[in-house]
Amino acid sequence: MPVTFALLLLLSQASADPCYHPGGRPRFCLPPVTQLASMAASCPQACIPSPGADLGPRATCNGSLTLALGGPFLLTSVSLRFCTPGPPALVLSAAWATGGPWRSLWRRPAWPGALGGPETVTFRAPLGPKARVVASHLRVELGGQAGLAAAGVRGRCQCHGHAARCAARDRPPRCRCRHHTTGPGCESCRPSHRDWPWRPATPRHPHPCLPCSCNQHARRCRFNSELFRLSGGRSGGVCERCRHHTAGRHCHYCQPGFWRDPSQPINSRKACRACQCHPIGATGGTCNQTSGQCSCKLGVTGLTCSRCGPGYQQSRSPRMPCQRIPEATTTLATTPHAYSSDPQCQNYCNISDTRVHMSLRRYCQQEYEFHDLLQPDVSEGGRWPPEDGRRKGNWLNARDPCTVLSVSDPLPPIRV
Repeated sequence: MPVTFALLLLLSQASADPCYHPGGRPRFCLPPVTQLASMAASCPQACIPSPGADLGPRATCNGSLTLALGGPFLLTSVSLRFCTPGPPALVLSAAWATGGPWRSLWRRPAWPGALGGPETVTFRAPLGPKARVVASHLRVELGGQAGLAAAGVRGRCQCHGHAARCAARDRPPRCRCRHHTTGPGCESCRPSHRDWPWRPATPRHPHPCLPCSCNQHARRCRFNSELFRLSGGRSGGVCERCRHHTAGRHCHYCQPGFWRDPSQPINSRKACRACQCHPIGATGGTCNQTSGQCSCKLGVTGLTCSRCGPGYQQSRSPRMPCQRIPEATTTLATTPHAYSSDPQCQNYCNISDTRVHMSLRRYCQQEYEFHDLLQPDVSEGGRWPPEDGRRKGNWLNARDPCTVLSVSDPLPPIRV
């Protein structure tokens, strides 16, 4: 039983994530130190002697050695073993990428903190965050008579404190990033976690990447430094490519042509519904994003503008689908005192006192065409005398050249 408990304890410790506290809070983490590069040779084969150099078994020469690490690494130590008790001069330089520029790290053979015997010199890199050495290439320059027998470089992947594991053999080495970071060295935030600017983790603050507030309608966002400054350092993310018919910095309102359904939460895929405005009764396809009310034409009502309002009836015109219902009215019909076939009668007619009762039984509008049925009720003066059979009964014939009608109530305006 105690053996089983100890085994479970070891498994739980092994499965724990070094980049997070047991409670789930992020923390500073580093991958383990590994051997990055090494070389070894017997002293006679360490270098080619220059003219006049010692040709004995402990050969010496002047020269330099360049080591390619295969990617940027955080150096911890560099060990050099010489055939001689120590080089008269030594310069160790580092470069971030191939081709330089080179940065000198050490310039003296006896360096403070050097360990080992007279034939081995080990340089340990500083541990401070501002003094850390990150390099992908190392160069050792030897001065005077010295023979280099072995060299070893140790370090860890440069993960900026956001990973505890690394595939050091990959080229370039790739960190198993945590804290919602990404990249070979965890040097940027994931596309969905850019509400704060990326920063390297430190022992005091892990600086994790925070998610943007997109209400689950976007998979990526971008960081805006100006918005971050205006918010007092609280939020700077701007959502991109909002889905589910949403829009806005946080995908928090609906696109034109859609309205917010209050029965659905904002993070629901059905939070925005189509307006469904009637193609004839509405002035367009947009609606109020809060109530869903479409913009209706004159006389049209309803949430989607699909019916005529009180006092209106349906017409045949798509431009004005609902027309006001007319009321019976008394109008004054003007007729000439004497009928004349003179062409000038078409332009001028005398006014008649005859009163005609007009009952509008049919009333519609279609492409500027007005049709009406007139029922004259002549109370005085009798009927107009017929002429050539053009007038029959009490009807006013449209072919009468001088018939003039004036309606007391103006008709509704005709929209173009």
